[in-house]
Amino acid sequence: MIDDIHSPEIQTVLSVWRPYVNAITDWQARVKNVTAKTTGCGPLYELGNPLGRSTESLAIADMRKVKYAQPHYHTGGETEIYVVIAGSGRVVVGGSVSQLQKDSVLVIPPDTAHYALPDPAGGLVLAVINTPPFKLENNIDVTETDRAHRYDHEQFLALTQN
Repeated sequence: MIDDIHSPEIQTVLSVWRPYVNAITDWQARVKNVTAKTTGCGPLYELGNPLGRSTESLAIADMRKVKYAQPHYHTGGETEIYVVIAGSGRVVVGGSVSQLQKDSVLVIPPDTAHYALPDPAGGLVLAVINTPPFKLENNIDVTETDRAHRYDHEQFLALTQN
């Protein structure tokens, strides 16, 4: 399982994608001609693989108008890497809460429940790198406590009631 930002696998992915993501100074211009998909995380703009790397995919998640992202996890060995390109917020991964702001990086291991809580003042926009590439059928929503995927529904309710 790739679950550490310092693992060689994650460092390799970040060394390739980070310069591309850092060059996104106007994310709205970058997604202008991409049709957004409606998701539990807000509008999602799948950019595919602009670097030609068959083992990864890239999307922009616009969470500026959502109170929280739908709790979910990814099967199929998908690791997700968030790079904050605008705004700030909290992300809960397997019960651990992390505060993120522009340029923060967070690695989400496969089969681990996670969700975001954008800050109300400015929202949250993420570059989302999936390795292997994102597949919709591997995205599993959770709505009740699931110990196998480290999701605590009571924690979710407490965090989203504020």
